[in-house]
Amino acid sequence: MPEALNITLSPKVLAELEPIRAETHESVELIVNAAIAEYLRLWKKRKLRELLAKQYDELAVMWNELAEDLAEERWLAVENEALMKFEKSLAN
Repeated sequence: MPEALNITLSPKVLAELEPIRAETHESVELIVNAAIAEYLRLWKKRKLRELLAKQYDELAVMWNELAEDLAEERWLAVENEALMKFEKSLAN
């Protein structure tokens, strides 16, 4: 059930809404609800981008260690061993 809430919009914002209302025939309430929904979507997206950037930074710190492990084939040792056995079986 919608909850009633009184808000005050500046005359400038109302003036900018008027052409949109005229074109879309939508109420100020509908336009404001859509704007708030979009604001919340962008807020969540920004939070996710911040988390992603933090995780990329953490990965960058580990990159040299990971690169060394890859170069020395220590990465996924069990899988590498199984692949080597399989490759040898193909050669025979």
